[in-house]
Amino acid sequence: MSPRLRSILRLFHRWIGFPAGVFLFILCFTGSLACFSPEIQDWMQPHTALHAPLPSMTSSGLTKAGQKLKEQLDAGTFAFLKLPSPRDPVFRLWHYDGHIFLGPALAPDTGQPLPEHDVPGGTFFVTLHSSLYLPTPWGQIVTVLAGISLLVTLLTGLWLQLRRFLPDLLLFRPHAARQRRWLDLHLLGGTLSLPILFVIGLSGTVLQAQKLIHLASPPHHSSGHASRHQTRSSTPLSIPADTLTTLANTGQKTWGTIADGFFMQTGNYVSLYAPDNLHFCLQRQALTTSHATMPLRSLCPTLHSVFLGLHNLRWAGLATRWFYCFSGLLSCIIIGSGMVLFLQSERNNITHLSTISMVRRILQQSYTAFTTATILGLPLATLALFWSTRLPTPPTLPALLWEEGLFFGLWGLSLLHACLFQRAAIQQLILLATLGVSTTGLDLLTRPLHTGRPFLFSAVDTLATCIGVACLSVLLRPLKKRSA
Repeated sequence: MSPRLRSILRLFHRWIGFPAGVFLFILCFTGSLACFSPEIQDWMQPHTALHAPLPSMTSSGLTKAGQKLKEQLDAGTFAFLKLPSPRDPVFRLWHYDGHIFLGPALAPDTGQPLPEHDVPGGTFFVTLHSSLYLPTPWGQIVTVLAGISLLVTLLTGLWLQLRRFLPDLLLFRPHAARQRRWLDLHLLGGTLSLPILFVIGLSGTVLQAQKLIHLASPPHHSSGHASRHQTRSSTPLSIPADTLTTLANTGQKTWGTIADGFFMQTGNYVSLYAPDNLHFCLQRQALTTSHATMPLRSLCPTLHSVFLGLHNLRWAGLATRWFYCFSGLLSCIIIGSGMVLFLQSERNNITHLSTISMVRRILQQSYTAFTTATILGLPLATLALFWSTRLPTPPTLPALLWEEGLFFGLWGLSLLHACLFQRAAIQQLILLATLGVSTTGLDLLTRPLHTGRPFLFSAVDTLATCIGVACLSVLLRPLKKRSA
């Protein structure tokens, strides 16, 4: 490779990678959490995990839940009833508020509301991952640009390190110089996760680009056609007492399971939609009292459905979801180490200058602030959100507004704090370590100890503790060097 080409590739890799890295870190971090959206919902609402043994759905519980669905529809709320599943063993009477899905949780055996308030839950991270909580179409535009930037930085980075690809496969020198350590971590993580990161990045970019295309030129439907999201009858919907039970029995015979399926109004009917995990490709199969469902296709009908299966993981089992989750966290390490390397490179450039302009100082401080708010501020705000769902809320504010406001407010404060104080990273590391290590204690103090899903709570607590321990190790490393 010629020196000129190498310098051009390095320029693209650095100056596309750093600004895009802020958004890519957010997408990878929230994407990892979105792999366990129902589990996060249950952790934030511990009473929905229920006491062991877990009760199963009953006909009377389904009938009672159907009555509450009708009440919501009659009141003008376009709600749907999500059925219990092993991942989320309660009814969810959900509606979309413009950002997330929320609504009461109902007991599967009685259909009665459980004593929990609405929380941002796992759907909060799904929305943050898909649109960065920005209004349409700006969220989709930003995620598409970030996805393209990810592909560009992956290809330029691979091209720059192509000769050293195999030698750097398992090379990490923890006792080397600081910049060498970060570079080893960056190259090692990139080498290990390159295939899966490319697949996830490409599929996510294509899906968001297709959303933008549909927004720009929505598909034309005939006058008699109406989608399940649009059609509402002007007359009150009639749901006979045995309708939901009949549809549930038919769905059980047709699909083999209805766990995680949902009831939704479509025109003058209530339809039972099949679970999303029946097939690799998302195929919306529906039953009504007057229309039978079409058989599932054995192959994905379109390229869009292939990308949807690769990215959304509705079909995936526990092992695959953990694999995607850890791949996303590894991607965060790659992006974070790349941002740190960019900062160190900029600092080295400044040290070689005899005079430093005020603009250069401000830019350097802004680079540091955005890096700190991204790598430390986002996990800090996330743990604070988890804590806020278990602690009392201010009496003057709705719980949901307080929890979402706390997340974005603390995240913004981490950026402001990093702009004003040089030791902001150390102080935020201390706070992040404290919250992470203490999460297990908070969990044990604020939930029933005898639940039917102990692994759910222990998994979340363990991940939070790992974050805390990692922060402590970073804080204690300088002390170990001084003692040595």
